Amino acid sequence: MKRLLILGATGSIGTTCLNAFRSSLVDGIEISGLVSSGNRALYAIGREFNAPVFLAGGKREDEIRGFIESVSPDIVLNGVSGIAGLIYSDILIGMGIDIALANKESVVLGGRFLLDKARKNGVRIIPVDSEHSAIYSLLQSHSAERLIITASGGPFRERHDMSSITVSEALAHPTWKMGRKITIDSATLANKALEVIEASYLFSFPPERIDVTVHKESVVHSMIECADGSVFALLSVPDMTLPIISAITGGSCKRLLRPLDFASLTLTFEDWDRERFPMLSLGYSALGSGGAYPIAFASADEAAVNAFLDGRIGFTDIPRITEEVLSSDWNIAFSSTEEILSLSEKAGKMAEEACSRV
Repeated sequence: MKRLLILGATGSIGTTCLNAFRSSLVDGIEISGLVSSGNRALYAIGREFNAPVFLAGGKREDEIRGFIESVSPDIVLNGVSGIAGLIYSDILIGMGIDIALANKESVVLGGRFLLDKARKNGVRIIPVDSEHSAIYSLLQSHSAERLIITASGGPFRERHDMSSITVSEALAHPTWKMGRKITIDSATLANKALEVIEASYLFSFPPERIDVTVHKESVVHSMIECADGSVFALLSVPDMTLPIISAITGGSCKRLLRPLDFASLTLTFEDWDRERFPMLSLGYSALGSGGAYPIAFASADEAAVNAFLDGRIGFTDIPRITEEVLSSDWNIAFSSTEEILSLSEKAGKMAEEACSRV
């Protein structure tokens, strides 16, 4: 029996995974432990699944590592939100434990340093984001020349006046149910920027060979284009159960989702608006600039999103503040997780200072 540890067990990824277990959709895996940053509902979940729990808020890294060792997982679902997820990924790689990774910031910040460390330690990183899960699956049987990442377009795909957007409007995603930070990132298309950076590192593709197309139905999760011009796509109803369970099982043999109704299915694709959604352009620029620019992008975005959620800045201030942080020189090399976190903290502080001037 394979043993699974869930990090971020009370968040959207963790909850989706646990619901799959509740619905008896997972075979050959037992939950060996549950971790949450500070949600005390974790205790009830632990009793439900007869699994030890760990409230990680304020705990030291050695305490976190000790809990992981005590539950002896074969694979860990990292569903921790934001930059904090990098710390968990680094701990797991150091322990030689495979990761089903739903925390894109781990790869965006850690880049090739983190992936090289994983290879040296024999750790598999299996992507859980629906887009990267689709690409990962398609690349198992096809060689690609180009990656095509789909974007729902968020709640403002057809809105032209972005100046008065409220928090509640930005949190009303038309397709996906997600955590607050990732939902705001979806509304600004920062989430697509992070996914482009992540895909570049995960699959060794330069930015000029990664495209983004807006696909409001969220049925096509991503596509790859081959050298002969053929395009392969992965389609399913928009539900995170499939990429999560596929990552932790290596491919589920049970039906996880309802079938697509092709008789009523309409698929549309369109380009994204560079003027209304500058965060995606900033993400491409950060990736192309190399060095610590992706770290600065992700960290500035996280600080700005938190300020927006707190009501301290407006929606259109998010890209303005991120661009201001990126205007500094981030052509900086790094060779440790501590250096990455230091650079992230520096960028976050710069973004906070910019927020305070709004």
